[in-house]
Amino acid sequence: MLSSRQASRATKNKIAAVQTGGEAPRQSVGIAAGPCSGRHEDDMAGVEGFFLLALQAVVSGILVGSVYGILSVGLSLAFGVMRIVNFAHGELVMYGMYTGVIASKTFGIDPLLVLPVSFALTALVGIAQYQIVFRHFVGHATLQQLLAAIGCALVLQMIAQIVFGADARTATSVFSGQYTLIGPLFLSQAQIAAFVIAVAATLGVTVLLQRTAWGKAVRAVADDLEAAEIVGINSSYVNIGAFALSAGLAGIAGTVLVTYFPTSPSAGFGLMPIIIIATTLGGLGSIGGTFLGGIACGIIQQLTALMWNSALQDVPLYILLMLFIAFRPTGFFGKRSE
Repeated sequence: MLSSRQASRATKNKIAAVQTGGEAPRQSVGIAAGPCSGRHEDDMAGVEGFFLLALQAVVSGILVGSVYGILSVGLSLAFGVMRIVNFAHGELVMYGMYTGVIASKTFGIDPLLVLPVSFALTALVGIAQYQIVFRHFVGHATLQQLLAAIGCALVLQMIAQIVFGADARTATSVFSGQYTLIGPLFLSQAQIAAFVIAVAATLGVTVLLQRTAWGKAVRAVADDLEAAEIVGINSSYVNIGAFALSAGLAGIAGTVLVTYFPTSPSAGFGLMPIIIIATTLGGLGSIGGTFLGGIACGIIQQLTALMWNSALQDVPLYILLMLFIAFRPTGFFGKRSE
């Protein structure tokens, strides 16, 4: 297990070794290397170094993108079942982050150990959201529904600022600040843990929706609300459960994210663009597609930071968002809604 400083030093040494040909130059015997040969070796070392950095960016993008994916799955689920675009979803993520902060700083508990608590608390907030605001808009993604969601987000932000203050807060996990070297790659252990949890949560939701009686009821309500009610399915309870699951996933994502990313009352608002882009790429209503959309966002961000500018890493994502809205609004895996 390496500290961040040790990992950084080891990685720099590896990259420097690649860029200098992998080892110190040796004295040749009998044949002297000409200038063309040296230039060719330098070019090859430069190409090899670039591909090494590109591979690092792709792997880091997959790890970061998996968290974007689980951030977005909840939003996609709410839309797929109830046709609700919850613009307050980011605030649910923010409350999950604060759950991790309280566990870490107040009780000295690793945030990853309180994931069930985070799920339950944010699920309760989600149920309150649904009962107070969104149940009036089920089945209709109208302008009024979007405005209500934005208002709900602002209220949740204000409550967080009153309770927790405006300063950024962090949480410490056993994996925080630790890195693992795998060949030429250095990987954040916190991000690896987040990747494993995100994949497990996405698979769990998929199994729940595909293999359980409740999941079949959810899919029936999503496909045809009136037909589902005719055969005896209580759509109100199904919708409450689906919205609670959506909110709980946001809480899990937030608690995982805060182990390496600070939170504040505005953190959820800052995450919403990525959540929207990931769901647009994958397709609103598609759980697996949304998760893959999040991974795509992470890879694009990391490659842009490598080849262009880290301050502009979101620019290609916004361009993709506009292109998808114009030419493929259902995303790669979504279905056109009526």
